[in-house]
Amino acid sequence: MLFFGNHGDYEVTCNFFSKEGQTVAKKRICHNVSKKEARDGMRDYVTNRFSDIIDVAHPIKVVAKLTTK
Repeated sequence: MLFFGNHGDYEVTCNFFSKEGQTVAKKRICHNVSKKEARDGMRDYVTNRFSDIIDVAHPIKVVAKLTTK
């Protein structure tokens, strides 16, 4: 039986450096997912959407926090 208690709404923040050396921060809300799915989804979104400006020499930092209503 699957355990669905870890699903919820997460506010996900992603920080990365552009090739020009500037810090870029993006924020999204992910609904009805696990924390891992929220982080992985944001990492995929940023990698695909901003692939031309990401500085690959620096890590992409993704933080997911459970939102409260």
